[in-house]
Amino acid sequence: FLAIFSMAPICCSCIVSLLYTLYLFIANEESGVHHAQEFENRFWTIFTALLSTVMFFAKDSPIAFGIWNPSLGFLGVVVASYGMHIWDRHIHRQEIGRVIGLRRPISTAQSLVQLKAMGVPVEDQLAQINSCLADIDQLLIPSTINNIINERFILRKEREIITIFEEAGSRALNYIIQHCRLGLLFYKVKDHRNFTGQHRTELIELLAVARISVLTVVSRVIVLHALQMMKIPANIRAEYWVRNILLNTHQDDLSELKTLTDSKGDYFCMSKLIYEDIRSETVRQDILAHIRKESAIQQAHMDMNTKKSKLRRKKAWRKVLSDVDDTLTCSAGSYPAGIDKRYGKKVVYPGVLAFYRELDLGTQGPEEWPEHTVGNLVFLSARPHLYKDVSEKKNFAKFEKLRSRGGEGGRGNMHTVPSLLAGDLSSGSEYIINNDFEPLAVKKLENFKRYISIYPEFKHVFICDNGQGDVRAGELTFDLHPKNFEAIYVHVVQDRLKTYGYEAERWRKKGMKACFFTTYPDAALDAATRKPPLIRVSGLRRVCQDAVADFYMIQTKEWPSLKHKVDRRNELNQGLWR
Repeated sequence: FLAIFSMAPICCSCIVSLLYTLYLFIANEESGVHHAQEFENRFWTIFTALLSTVMFFAKDSPIAFGIWNPSLGFLGVVVASYGMHIWDRHIHRQEIGRVIGLRRPISTAQSLVQLKAMGVPVEDQLAQINSCLADIDQLLIPSTINNIINERFILRKEREIITIFEEAGSRALNYIIQHCRLGLLFYKVKDHRNFTGQHRTELIELLAVARISVLTVVSRVIVLHALQMMKIPANIRAEYWVRNILLNTHQDDLSELKTLTDSKGDYFCMSKLIYEDIRSETVRQDILAHIRKESAIQQAHMDMNTKKSKLRRKKAWRKVLSDVDDTLTCSAGSYPAGIDKRYGKKVVYPGVLAFYRELDLGTQGPEEWPEHTVGNLVFLSARPHLYKDVSEKKNFAKFEKLRSRGGEGGRGNMHTVPSLLAGDLSSGSEYIINNDFEPLAVKKLENFKRYISIYPEFKHVFICDNGQGDVRAGELTFDLHPKNFEAIYVHVVQDRLKTYGYEAERWRKKGMKACFFTTYPDAALDAATRKPPLIRVSGLRRVCQDAVADFYMIQTKEWPSLKHKVDRRNELNQGLWR
């Protein structure tokens, strides 16, 4: 680098300065420049303009054609800047225009048939909304310029969209919300400067306040998601819209709303919504107080053995929190992910997915996981959160592959779309530089505390390994929330005495019963024989069956050696024979 710098000091100095600016932009997601998509788009446009200016006009740049032909250089800067502007808008439009996939109790086809039988032209209404949105959303012209050039036309089209939402019946309204690109609508329908053109505010007020009583839980989740995609800090009233939606959702409906929000397969989860997107401490505390109040009412139903409690007892009301590396999949000793070398890299441990499913099923209700039911699986990863969802996307792609995986009796896949709570750069860097597990444990504790504050009506089971700071994080969480912490299962990947933060006598005095296991049938045996049990005996049988099926799904090339395969087969057989 020094050799290149000596050859082109001006160009290199400018590039280094721009890269440092880029680092500050990416590392400070809480700054004002990230509060609205328009601000981010301007940053990328200006950044590209400055970078292209350096490349085309710095006298020691290898492509400094702007010095010899300024007009061509200026044209190159304009083309590069406008290209970045269009590209960033395109990527953002794709993201916010995505219709989120949620498990619904009734299929889209059934809902449409019912609406047609009632004579509701919901397909025509949806087509009209999409047509108006296409007229508003010009691909090559920024919205700000388009709104100036075609103001009357845009205002008329936005009014048509709002009118459809105003006049739709309750069932039609829910169908439209669940099948239109609501995030893109919230983004493209603008608050114009004239008093009568506050259309974005009017549209969101309509859905989040005026008609909130007729929205189903799924529709409320979609409205919340659209607000998050729009960026809540971008509008001063957005936090109060979120607050109104949550405060008007009660008891089991609130639990379902929170769980659905966490099972969309992206990083727009409840933890991000409450603790990052919402900046007002007053609004945050109002929401958390409402959650605690509704949780107390749910518990009162259980204590009083009401009619509603009989339905609630059919569910486990348990959140299954799990580590990823060396717990779900083997790291093969790949630093810094983990230390377990018993399986090949990224191999799914035999029986782990079945163990998650059975813990989620509990001891009451159906024997098999219902098809349209949302699960309660959460992963806590030490891998740091990076800009937007760069790191989270890789994990969610991995989870999606596990969702589509086949297996014994159709049970070999991950039973639900999980949520993900990521680490941060500071704790990760402390571990890598100083080999200090405490920051990792403290960060997972922070994620635990936030998560339990959002789900106080649930019990929590933590599954981890003893290779890093997970066991210490489990102990710290138990110290703070002993009533919510139901059990901890520790996957043994090194000698138990080397476990960071573990001291058997201290845990015994606290009453903290941990299960250290080598195979997942061992963990399932403990869960089935506890008092009270966490899973059924039939669930134990299914975990054992699935563990065998999972073992045979591991391909020959995924084993480090034939000896590894023989040793793991013997290890699994020992777990099954117990």
